[in-house]
Amino acid sequence: MKQYFIADTHFGHEKYHNENWQRKFWKKYNNINIDFILYILGDLSFVHNHEYLNLIFSNFRKNIHCKNIVLILGNHDEKMNKYIKHGVITCDLMKITYKGKEIILSHIPINVYDEEINIHGHLHTLEDSHRNLEILTGKHILVEYEKIYEIDELLEKE
Repeated sequence: MKQYFIADTHFGHEKYHNENWQRKFWKKYNNINIDFILYILGDLSFVHNHEYLNLIFSNFRKNIHCKNIVLILGNHDEKMNKYIKHGVITCDLMKITYKGKEIILSHIPINVYDEEINIHGHLHTLEDSHRNLEILTGKHILVEYEKIYEIDELLEKE
């Protein structure tokens, strides 16, 4: 099963995304035509009421190939129980193994050890990643904020 990654969608925040961005995002998302797990690496939405979150997760599930949704909580997300109610796996960090690589998923970049890789969000763009966080190394892979990545595409950046 394929694994796709997004981060920092900030749904409901006009500064980040207008209607045109959302239309493009959902079109690209709905064109994924192979079974997959969706990993959201934090900052899903600025609106946290049940109805709005239900709308977002319903939109994600409209793609019949989306078999599961995992939300790694970000600094703008609410507590886990808000998302669990929507059938979403929710945690602060997650460790996965892919093609023999140990990968830690997080919102904010974290220290990694030995052969681990950290796939993260939070910094929005590669240009923004220079401004702080001296922990960043070749073992950190950013999921940029207006993009949808398949895991192999991300690991090519390593």
